[in-house]
Amino acid sequence: MKDTFITVGFIALAAVCIGFLTVRLIEKKKIRSLTQSIDKFIKDGEMTEISISDGVLAHLQNAVCELETIFAGEREYTKQEAKNNTEFISDISHQLKTPLAGLRLYCEMEHNARPSSYTQKELLLIGKMEKLIYNVLKLEKIRSDTYVMKFAETEIENIIFEIKTEFSALYPNKEIAINGKGVMRCDKAWLREAFGNIIKNACEHTASDGKINVTIEQAEKSVGVIIEDNGGGVPESELPMLFKRFHRTENASPDSAGIGLSITKAIVEKHHGTIIAENGDRGLRVSMCFPIIDANLKL
Repeated sequence: MKDTFITVGFIALAAVCIGFLTVRLIEKKKIRSLTQSIDKFIKDGEMTEISISDGVLAHLQNAVCELETIFAGEREYTKQEAKNNTEFISDISHQLKTPLAGLRLYCEMEHNARPSSYTQKELLLIGKMEKLIYNVLKLEKIRSDTYVMKFAETEIENIIFEIKTEFSALYPNKEIAINGKGVMRCDKAWLREAFGNIIKNACEHTASDGKINVTIEQAEKSVGVIIEDNGGGVPESELPMLFKRFHRTENASPDSAGIGLSITKAIVEKHHGTIIAENGDRGLRVSMCFPIIDANLKL
């Protein structure tokens, strides 16, 4: 009889253990499923399903679903506001283009008839205003996804070399050194503009025989691009402001509108990258890091 009770006890204990382990396995499976669902929402925007069950995990799943709904709504609202802002700026830009075109025509006629330093200055100012309107419109279109990025596998050193070739005529005494190689999926034209803005900024803020070093670092999951000059850098108080619209440094070029680096930042972010500026040993150092993105992922 005693042996029978012991056997029954072991069986009961084993049943409890098996039941406990089964519950734990089911909970782990549900947690894993919920985690995968959250990943899908982050990557593809696919919403988590509402649970009609009871229990802690079911309440957690429904809370996640509610947060995703709020986040998706806020994201759509932000996207729509950005689109409205772009449309507003676009309308204003078009409204300004017509009188500017007329003003340019009259100034050119006056300059051709009676050329002077004043009419020449007027034409330069009109050209600067036209460029500013164009760049502001471009920045807002990038930020609101109006421009469609065409991603393709590209060798980064080739982009930098093209920029170097172009700038060799504009800044013949500047030395632009390219170190390293890297390959990533990107929109070549836009990334070329982003790098070009930084290198142009470096050329304008260094001595006539200034040096700009471009270092490309290829890693397993990312590509880093570091552009550093020997121009002495900028005041520490200005570093956080460099990528803000219309910010001009103390020694900025008279023709600068303070928007080129803002466009660069927007382009880098559209490539899911990050960009920071800091003072190095000899001058300003701008560091960008781009993730290696699978061609099958949505961008």
